[in-house]
Amino acid sequence: MNTTDQAIQEIEDVGYTIIPEIISPSRLIQAQQDAEKLLHTIPAEGLNGTRIDGRMCKGLFAKTREFDDIAANANVTAIVNGVLHPHGRAAYYSPKQGAQLGTAMIKDVQPGEGIRALHRDDNYPIPHPHPPLIVNSLLALDPFNDETGGTWVVPGSHTWSGQVSTTTEHVTVIMEPGSIVLFNGALWHGHGPNYTTDQARRALNLLYNCSWLRPWEGEHLGIPENEWDSLPPAVKAIL
Repeated sequence: MNTTDQAIQEIEDVGYTIIPEIISPSRLIQAQQDAEKLLHTIPAEGLNGTRIDGRMCKGLFAKTREFDDIAANANVTAIVNGVLHPHGRAAYYSPKQGAQLGTAMIKDVQPGEGIRALHRDDNYPIPHPHPPLIVNSLLALDPFNDETGGTWVVPGSHTWSGQVSTTTEHVTVIMEPGSIVLFNGALWHGHGPNYTTDQARRALNLLYNCSWLRPWEGEHLGIPENEWDSLPPAVKAIL
């Protein structure tokens, strides 16, 4: 079984997989620099329940072309398509082959920021469990761990029919910058608090959905029409 098959199987079995060093060190540095230019201040909840300044950048594809290559990364899209369009099931979803990028943003859990409660990304009005509709992903631009507000996941919860509670056991995604976690949109997840005083926890958030579902950000993710023709074929394929 190759790495792609292993990743697909892990997402099927436990709901998520971690791929280390999905991009090179030099590409990581460039991504960090580009992300920093785009992040802006938003209200966030601090560790003690007070408001602090968080950071985020939504509508990424309408603002920059600097992350196109990562969104269309062949290793990532092979895993996504393997989960959403396994052999024999493509016709169940749509005659169109391949997954679609539904939204792209940069997230940053700032020092002193509190938790993000456990939630699902595929809250469509159909019963759980169901065949995968979404594969979400977070590319680490900073270390993910218990101190920095790493992503929380509840292994196996993509197969659950019910809700979770504040006492539901979870694990923290531990990974280094340049690594990526991909997970079934039905998996319960959130993020922990950032206990540090000086370490941001930035991530490139790329969410892929079945091609027949409307993207979260609308057609072509808001990319201006005059830019569309110049996009590489691999990028157009996921839009």
